[in-house]
Amino acid sequence: MNVDDRGISEINRRRELANYYYDNFRKHYETKKFSKASEFLWGTLNALVYAIGLFYGRKLTTHRAVVHFVKELASAYKDEEMGGWITDAETIHANFFHDFMNKSMFEDYRKKTEKLLKRLVEILDHEIYAQFQGR
Repeated sequence: MNVDDRGISEINRRRELANYYYDNFRKHYETKKFSKASEFLWGTLNALVYAIGLFYGRKLTTHRAVVHFVKELASAYKDEEMGGWITDAETIHANFFHDFMNKSMFEDYRKKTEKLLKRLVEILDHEIYAQFQGR
């Protein structure tokens, strides 16, 4: 789907926001503030998914919409791992509210969530490339 200049501007803004959130995740992760790190990890995911959604003409503004869209992407890309990773990311998100993870548990879910983030960046890069290839 083609995105207009305003949409591209918002996609770029969301990508910058994802980078900002990820930098904050790293700061809190390094100081072992896992609850706060969880918030920024989910925020990173949310910003990336929102940006990708704009390529599909969708503004994903709720938790449910974000999760559903990632599952749609997993299906479209035939990537079963993505479908599982979003569940792990939801657990990370819950940790922000309930602070129930010990270090070992956090590490397990963090690694899976970061794999999902990497995959989402790949998808976003692909969509951006496809958008500008035609221009």
